[in-house]
Amino acid sequence: MKKSKIVNIAPEATHNSVYIFHNMELNINLFVNAYGADEVYKIFNSCAFENRSEWKIFLELANQPAG
Repeated sequence: MKKSKIVNIAPEATHNSVYIFHNMELNINLFVNAYGADEVYKIFNSCAFENRSEWKIFLELANQPAG
């Protein structure tokens, strides 16, 4: 059995990361750059999406796990 790896997202990062806002109903992805979780939350809130429950936020990783 493979070990699970837990990754904590730093509220404030020192480098720029790509985050993806994914709408589950419309299957739309919006890509944004942000420095950590705090900034991406501010960007998401500024978008003022009507149905917030339809959206998820994902983080794009530089190194994807191999299968």
